[in-house]
Amino acid sequence: MTLKALLAEAQALAGQHPCATHGHRWGSDGGRACPLYDTDRDCGGLQTVYVCEVCDEYDYGEPGGPGAADCARPCRVFA
Repeated sequence: MTLKALLAEAQALAGQHPCATHGHRWGSDGGRACPLYDTDRDCGGLQTVYVCEVCDEYDYGEPGGPGAADCARPCRVFA
């Protein structure tokens, strides 16, 4: 955990989260295989991993976050 993340966590516990007023400022931090795709059929779905530039919070596709829609489509298999 980075110092920035520790400070953000301490501020959140104190009721002063640094992103409470203006929201998170999300940026891309790579990607991962989409957990909703059927890996047995090798759909190849990818999902962007986002990190807030202000507080270092990560989003791995949680509902309501920026990565939620990245792999929400069902797997299509081409014959």
